[in-house]
Amino acid sequence: MASLSPLLSNFPPEDVAQLSIFGEARHYVAGEVIIEENEVNHYLYLILKGTVEVSKKGDRGNRTIAEITQTGSIGEMSIFDPGPSSATVKAVTDVEVWRATRENLERMHEVRPKVAYRLVTRICEVLARRLRQLNQKYVDIV
Repeated sequence: MASLSPLLSNFPPEDVAQLSIFGEARHYVAGEVIIEENEVNHYLYLILKGTVEVSKKGDRGNRTIAEITQTGSIGEMSIFDPGPSSATVKAVTDVEVWRATRENLERMHEVRPKVAYRLVTRICEVLARRLRQLNQKYVDIV
């Protein structure tokens, strides 16, 4: 898994092996919806291979707000702040993911706290980068 995902590039092989115990691999074909806006999502996804499109409904229809490749994750908000999904995520290409529920992550934290900490830290880095980009877009618009 580490060779496929830059998000896991600094993980020791034994930590990567632990991830497979606490989640599952899943395949989506191009065009398939992975997360539907306003629907409840129970998973955090690490994109191992492929590209997804993130879109949001607006007054003028759907708007693409991001494309995410194997460098990222999706569904984080649902794990950290359960509720309806804020956007739709659709596979642009065939996509391979590793996905885990909040319960999977809590179990990982109990059994392998260092692995869980490293994973959550990486996800926070991704979210912080996205927030910086969003802040810049906001400043550019205003």
